[in-house]
Amino acid sequence: MSKSDDKAAENTAGDTTPVSSDPDSGAAESSAPETNVRAARRAQREAERAARAQRKADAARQRALEAARAGGLFEGMEASASPGKTPAPGPTAPLVGPGHNPGPTPASGPQETSLYAAPLYAPPAREPMDPARQQTLTLILAAVSVVLVVVAGLATWQYLEAREATAAEEQMANAPTAATDAAREVATQMFTYDHRTVDEDLAAVREKLTDPALAEFVEQSMPTVASAAKQQEATVYATVAAAAPQEVVDENNVTVLVMLNRMVSTKDNPEAASSASRLSLQMTRDGDTWKLAELNAL
Repeated sequence: MSKSDDKAAENTAGDTTPVSSDPDSGAAESSAPETNVRAARRAQREAERAARAQRKADAARQRALEAARAGGLFEGMEASASPGKTPAPGPTAPLVGPGHNPGPTPASGPQETSLYAAPLYAPPAREPMDPARQQTLTLILAAVSVVLVVVAGLATWQYLEAREATAAEEQMANAPTAATDAAREVATQMFTYDHRTVDEDLAAVREKLTDPALAEFVEQSMPTVASAAKQQEATVYATVAAAAPQEVVDENNVTVLVMLNRMVSTKDNPEAASSASRLSLQMTRDGDTWKLAELNAL
């Protein structure tokens, strides 16, 4: 090589300025892949969260549908009315190519189903009862009704019978006392009279008598006693010294023993003279009252 050539080469080398590398541009070129990786990972995590949320929503919807079917809510509905399931999206593969910046993957929300369009309550159809079973139930109810009526009738009859028996016992217990009181009254009224009012006095006794004593008193005693009292101008006052039941035949018939004292005055003997007698009065119940049925002097 000549000297001119060497000099030219030296000039050329001296004119050549070495190009220095920019540190900022190098850092930018190295950080771009890392940014893409982080974005891809972030998108992947969001996609996974969306997939989990979708799976939870599908599981809750499935449980609600199963509970509704168990309660008869969707009985008779077509299978097409049940909500379809949306498959959960799988994880997105990260993109690590240079210059790639993927955006966030949108989470798919729960899809609308026909659950909300269906009626809230659909009552199940009631099956008609078997005629044979219905007839059997009718016969059973009729038999039970008859038994209840019979039982009620027997209970009523027993109650009435018991009440009548109780009333009869009460009458039997009260008969001696009631008959004795009535015998006192009728004996006193029958043997007490005044010659001036003898007809009225004896007539008042008739309502306390019953046959055969009533017929005998009206036909025999009244005319005889009234005539003698008027002729002798007699006044008789009677009192019962003692009285007691002599025989209790039943609750309607009682014989009473009476000790009777009489004070008698006449026009010939104006001073009253006393006399005593024993009488047996057979008393008979007539409704709510006691009447004299037969009188015997002892």
